[in-house]
Amino acid sequence: MKFKLPILFLALWLLLTADNQRAVYAQGWGYPCGPDGAPLLQYLTPQGFMGADFRGSCYQHDRCYEIPGISRRYCDLQFRQELHRRCDYSAFPLGCRMVSNFMYLQVRLYGRRPYLNSQYPQYQTPVPVYSYPVYSGY
Repeated sequence: MKFKLPILFLALWLLLTADNQRAVYAQGWGYPCGPDGAPLLQYLTPQGFMGADFRGSCYQHDRCYEIPGISRRYCDLQFRQELHRRCDYSAFPLGCRMVSNFMYLQVRLYGRRPYLNSQYPQYQTPVPVYSYPVYSGY
């Protein structure tokens, strides 16, 4: 009984954005919103909502993570603010803000690893190569 509202909201969202997703991809932007390296999840992640286009916000958020030394929280808050600004152009701003808050929550919950990967790419240590055999215990 308590899951009726979220299921109804999800069904409504899928119904309203299904055609919009195909149109977004046809414009050549692809799917910048969603986890990189997971095409199915990127396809399921909203790229916009009833007239609001989130793709630029997602792209900016990814670039923000790449700035050396920047705070993850700052990037995520800027992302949320930018999504809300874009919701002003939606036909249903309240629903758009609900979707954007959900996207912000997902970024806060699951964005730690992408942030660290973009901040510290040099810490992916290579395998050491020795030109001579290394012996220990002598």
